[in-house]
Amino acid sequence: MKVESVKVKRPISAEERERRTKMEDELKDARTWFDYLVPRQLRRVYFAAGAVSCTVASVIALTKLLQNPALQVEDGGQYNLAINLVGLILFAGAYTWEGAQAEKRVERRRTIREAQIRLGDREVYVNKEGEKMSRLKPVDDNWILRRLDRWGNKDKLPMIGPKKGAILQGLVVQRAPQTIVEVGAFLGYSAIRMGQVLPPGGRIISYESDFKWLIAAKRFVWQAKMADKIDVRWGRAQEGIPQLKTGSLFSKPIDGIDFLFLDAKPSEYLDYLLAAEPLLNPGAVIVADNAGIFSKSLTEYLNYVRGSGRYKSEIIESTLEYRDDVQDGLEVSTYKGTDLS
Repeated sequence: MKVESVKVKRPISAEERERRTKMEDELKDARTWFDYLVPRQLRRVYFAAGAVSCTVASVIALTKLLQNPALQVEDGGQYNLAINLVGLILFAGAYTWEGAQAEKRVERRRTIREAQIRLGDREVYVNKEGEKMSRLKPVDDNWILRRLDRWGNKDKLPMIGPKKGAILQGLVVQRAPQTIVEVGAFLGYSAIRMGQVLPPGGRIISYESDFKWLIAAKRFVWQAKMADKIDVRWGRAQEGIPQLKTGSLFSKPIDGIDFLFLDAKPSEYLDYLLAAEPLLNPGAVIVADNAGIFSKSLTEYLNYVRGSGRYKSEIIESTLEYRDDVQDGLEVSTYKGTDLS
């Protein structure tokens, strides 16, 4: 009878776990090619061996010098002793310095882990042995938004931010659009927020005229695992939007726009809207960011959506992105369609 061998998983001792941690730390601490070729533990062994060697040589030189001072002075024994003492000091100092640097690296990693837990990028869990552990959360849409929010809060970047972003998401949930067109991708922040609540089968087409922000937005959208439903395109929205109806060699035509989000140059908002208007489906929602703080620059746009009769429009008040002390708002307009009767 054939008996298959079964591998038994033995519990790992505390000593073995500590040894493995130190081995992992060696890889984490390596910052240059030299660190990889000569790891810290190998350097400490070398310094310790050097210190021991210099100590033995110093004892031998000192013993000989004490036994026959005159002969040793003539042979330069005192110089040999001095050289070995200097070597002992240097090797011992290097060994001690490496140990201190190791403690600093451990403390730095501990500080980083605590900060990651506090910011939500690292989660705490209990392993099978009942030990409390932590690990980085996978990079997804929430991870990217947290990172962009920290960046935006630090440098006051012109993204929609968490407060207005939540309002924008609520509007997307209410309308459940199949096709969203965004003007002004920037870093992809608002597109990712809308993508989080996009209904199945929905798509977002986002325009960005600045090439460096186009690359950044594509990167963050890809890291957020939303490249399948967010298409960031390079170019002027006034020229790109009218072509959506016919499509191109690389993109399919759309049936119409259900949701339009404007977050680029305020002075061009009306141009964006007029370019998109022939493609708007009845009931389409148009959201214009910074309608509070840039109301003067948006005078023509606001007069049009509020007075043309084509839209039912209102402002939802909020605060400027990453500035709770500055009032702002979103102008939300619903397209009535071409039949105005």
